[in-house]
Amino acid sequence: MTLKTLFSMFLICIFICTLSAQDRAGDVSRQGMRVGRSGQGNTRPPENNNRGLRELTAEEIPPNLNFYAMDPLYNPDAVLGWASERIEEKLNRGMTALSTGESKVYLGWRLLKSDSDNTAFNVYRSTEGKEPVKLNAQPLTKTTDFIDEKASLDQSNAWFVRPVVNGQEKADSEKAELPANAPIQQYKSIFLQQDVRAGMVGIGDLNGDGFYDFVVKHSTGGGKDPGRIGPNSGAVKYDGYNGKTGEFMWRIDLGWNVDNGIWWTPMIVRDLDGDNKAEVCVRTSDYAATREEMKASGLTGFLLDAPEYLAVYDGQTGKLIDKVNWIELGKVQDWGDNTGNRASRHMLAAAYLDGKTPSVLVVRGTYGMMKIDAWMLKNKKLEKVWRWTNERAPFMYQGQGQHTVKTGDIDGDGCDEIINGSIAIDNDGRTMWGTGLGHGDRSYMGDIDPSNPGWEIFYIIEEPHPRNGFCLVDARTGKILFGTDESTNDNELGGCMAADIDPAYPGMELAGGRFYYSSKGERIKGSIPPQSMMAWWDADPLREFISMGGLAKWNSGSQVPIQDSRIAGGVQQVADIMGDWREELVTVSGNELRIYSTIIPAANRRICLMQDPLYRNDVCHHTMGYTDRHYPMTTDYIGTK
Repeated sequence: MTLKTLFSMFLICIFICTLSAQDRAGDVSRQGMRVGRSGQGNTRPPENNNRGLRELTAEEIPPNLNFYAMDPLYNPDAVLGWASERIEEKLNRGMTALSTGESKVYLGWRLLKSDSDNTAFNVYRSTEGKEPVKLNAQPLTKTTDFIDEKASLDQSNAWFVRPVVNGQEKADSEKAELPANAPIQQYKSIFLQQDVRAGMVGIGDLNGDGFYDFVVKHSTGGGKDPGRIGPNSGAVKYDGYNGKTGEFMWRIDLGWNVDNGIWWTPMIVRDLDGDNKAEVCVRTSDYAATREEMKASGLTGFLLDAPEYLAVYDGQTGKLIDKVNWIELGKVQDWGDNTGNRASRHMLAAAYLDGKTPSVLVVRGTYGMMKIDAWMLKNKKLEKVWRWTNERAPFMYQGQGQHTVKTGDIDGDGCDEIINGSIAIDNDGRTMWGTGLGHGDRSYMGDIDPSNPGWEIFYIIEEPHPRNGFCLVDARTGKILFGTDESTNDNELGGCMAADIDPAYPGMELAGGRFYYSSKGERIKGSIPPQSMMAWWDADPLREFISMGGLAKWNSGSQVPIQDSRIAGGVQQVADIMGDWREELVTVSGNELRIYSTIIPAANRRICLMQDPLYRNDVCHHTMGYTDRHYPMTTDYIGTK
């Protein structure tokens, strides 16, 4: 062997040893040793990465991070509530009487979840205060409505029902009254204050009398959107009205230091402390009575330097109960832009995080960073429950918000989870799943496909996708059950519909943009249904469209108007407010609030929909975000089988 050959073998050995040492160093690094590379940060996260919001390094620009973490603020010891039993409204029978013409009066009342299956009803009428007369020959068991065809309408009349259980009559319900020569109309009227330019309408029992009352949000000079910079145009106000008498109760004036627009002025109406009187929750600031007293920033743009609070008001008096700091702004750029658009996306929601105590959720952010603070009202003080944030989460959890929030029990544990757009958050503040599909304007959650266990969520996604921009997912797991295979463009899908409108297909039908599917993922040919508001109005379980100035059924690919269903004014709420299980339409026309109700005789009876937890949450949330083309869903499927 030559000297040259020996030297070559020596060099090869050195090279092999060097590679082996590098491999061992890589193995050590992968096993967790702090081996770093210049400009790249450490190769493993710091010890506190999953237990708090660690400080970011100089080279990290969110959401591009060296190390990601899910739910770093999760507190396993957080107290989720204080109530010993579930706090719920104590409703009366919701007795209603509507003059329909030809000396007929339509009567309707609630079936309550406390009623036994064998509860029947007797109907009574008292004319001019005289002894009441029973109107039915046998106790009513099939429906909770009745047509009185023999009333003397030139005299005042009052109607009520008595439950009948095992042949024994129980206590009288409250009375529904009509004065002599009452007008023929399908609505109850409440006249608003003369200076009201009405917008959203909240529903809740403000004074504990068992009747639903109304909180009317109004503003001066219109509103603005965070996408367009402009001066504040006026002070937002909220008025309380007694649903039984129609009387004005109080006014809450936010003042000029709160930007006038839906994204700065969310509201929910809900009983938070169990006294059977709903509180009113809003976002507010330090009060400024006039434009001159307003912070200077409001003269040209957003009031980003104004203090921000969650404020809870007494629903009976309109007086402040407590307020706490809103989710902090921090740096405007943290939310995704330099103008304050994305930092100015605010919402509120209600959720039973322990299954018994309603909490109020403060939501900030939609398109990038998102945060949620959960609060409960205990002994007239707001107490923090937890905070959820996506600040350290991977890309698929960024910018997943929508323009509303859904809350309900998606996993069967008796507690409400939160659907924050394309992300599900457990009742204890931990992330459950994310689809990663991004931001969408609207969605619906409920028993959309009765053959699939649990609930489903129907999404339309505003951002472009090669597929699944229109999809149905399992609410418990986030798994996509089906989606369109066609690509969708940016901002193509804005509205959607989920309801049983066609008995030819099982479950609900789904429409959004140019897409129309059954709940099983079958593409339905023909005309696309409108993506408008809907309501249960007639006697069958199919849902009707609110369009063309009234209500209409879907029949053979077109809308067929329902006779005598004309309405006036913009629809502010769809909810089972009074009468039997079918829904009322709350509209505002000029300075008049109207509650329209059906006069079509029912074919069956159901428990009052407002006693359905999912439905009640949906109604509660219809006072913030996008409210047009959003209607409440039920826990159990209502439709043709």
